[in-house]
Amino acid sequence: MGRKGGGLGTTLVLALVIVVLSTSLGVGLARYGPELPLVGPLLGEKPPRTTTGPVVVEGIQKLDQLATVRWTESVPVTRESGGDLLERLFSGEKVLVIATGSVEAGVDLGEIRKDDVSVNGGTATIDLPKPEILSVSLDEGKTRVYDRDLSPLNVRPDDDLVEEARLRAVEKIKASARGNGILDTAEQNAEDSIRALVTTLGFEEVRFR
Repeated sequence: MGRKGGGLGTTLVLALVIVVLSTSLGVGLARYGPELPLVGPLLGEKPPRTTTGPVVVEGIQKLDQLATVRWTESVPVTRESGGDLLERLFSGEKVLVIATGSVEAGVDLGEIRKDDVSVNGGTATIDLPKPEILSVSLDEGKTRVYDRDLSPLNVRPDDDLVEEARLRAVEKIKASARGNGILDTAEQNAEDSIRALVTTLGFEEVRFR
């Protein structure tokens, strides 16, 4: 019986020691944990953190191809058939086409990837794709054959000659738009549009590189 009582007493004493040690250890870790080299990082207070990079990228990509400027111009194009004397006599032709067309320029935002956007606090820095010509088209309602001059023996007008004049008009309108800085305007307008979008996501500043 004495041994059983001694065993019970020992068990109670050990239980009390464990409780005291556990309480002391908990208080000690709470008070001094941040100062310990290994425990400190686990118990120390951490500031809130928000990761917004992918959100910015996904938001921008939703704009897809962002056409930011349209250039419209009318241009006269004269196209004349060639050939030797007999060809000019029997199939000679000259057409004058007045063409009106539009050029759209912008940036392909689908090319932006995660690495192209960096976030530092309230500032988002974006590596924007180069502006490019997105489309060139003729306004069929305003493009017409203004004049058509056939040689005396030509009884079969050549529709291919008209098509060649139209293609030449497209090239001239596109070149004129480039020469007048349509790509620079497209880049500036794209930056303005994206800046307006990204600031709605909570960023204070948007930079481009």
